[in-house]
Amino acid sequence: MKKIHCKFCDTYLKDYDHYAAHMEHKHDNLIPKGMDGWQFIYYLRTDKTNGNCVVCKRPTKWNPKTHKYHRFCEDPKCKENYRKIFAERMIGKYGKLTLLNDPEQQKIMLANRKISGTYTWRDHEHTSTYTGTYELSFLEFLDEIMDFDPEDVIAPSPHTYYYIYEGKRHFYIPDFFIPSLNLEIEIKEGTNNHPKNIAVDREKEKLKDEVMASNGSSFNYLKIREKNNARFITYLEEAKKRFVEGRENKPIIML
Repeated sequence: MKKIHCKFCDTYLKDYDHYAAHMEHKHDNLIPKGMDGWQFIYYLRTDKTNGNCVVCKRPTKWNPKTHKYHRFCEDPKCKENYRKIFAERMIGKYGKLTLLNDPEQQKIMLANRKISGTYTWRDHEHTSTYTGTYELSFLEFLDEIMDFDPEDVIAPSPHTYYYIYEGKRHFYIPDFFIPSLNLEIEIKEGTNNHPKNIAVDREKEKLKDEVMASNGSSFNYLKIREKNNARFITYLEEAKKRFVEGRENKPIIML
């Protein structure tokens, strides 16, 4: 990558992480109180000193792990209201919202969202639901390894997607949604070893991927297989690179 020239001196930095550290050590007098180096760089690029809740429009806090502002304020009601907005909608292959009017389909959706457990974060205040050991592993990774902000995790995703398989409409709900990144995360476990089931799983997975990768989708998408949770760090690096290069408007799809 091309070296970054500091706006306030003649120093050239190798990347934006070094630029942020440089700001904190050499130009800390320029950084507004309460901001870190990355947040100040974000301000220089966007002129934003805070985010705004997508529901109530109140200011939101900074997430130092994603280098973005939260999309929800600290009032839990806003997340619940957001869930309700999408509870009766589905996102199709080209990103269009469709109403869910079929009660039988709703029953299937609820059956597919049975909760296997509740994870309590290390702060002993926040909890997240999970549907299996792979999802639990990812939550533990976010909490214990990443020291991630639990306010920036919704499990499962509040969004429902549909696809057509053998002429019938099917739908699925991603395992996690990271609001500040506008990121859907699908946790992929091993498939049934029966040849027929493997073929069906592969075909359905392909159709799901097509939905998420369609040009009309407004969400980023990350698939994590077999507890390879460090792939989330790879995603963060790609998102940071896109921000630096001014390519944030194009969705990131990592299958």
